[in-house]
Amino acid sequence: MAGIKEKIMKEVEKIPKNKIAQLYDVVHLFRVEVESPKKAPKDMCIGAAKFFGIWNDISTEENAVLEEIQARRKRTYAPRF
Repeated sequence: MAGIKEKIMKEVEKIPKNKIAQLYDVVHLFRVEVESPKKAPKDMCIGAAKFFGIWNDISTEENAVLEEIQARRKRTYAPRF
């Protein structure tokens, strides 16, 4: 394993200084993904469930904005035959 780490360090030393931050982001995200257990679909559903019903208390102004967005999307993505 030490041999692999040495190879990685040699490669890192060859990375231009202005790209080191990007390399850190990749390595960090990889490490976090490896260390964190994958969430089961049930856990993800429970997390999403906390957002159910959040639109129930919106004001009439906010609702008008949402309706306008929906209308624009329908016009933009209308079937074009």
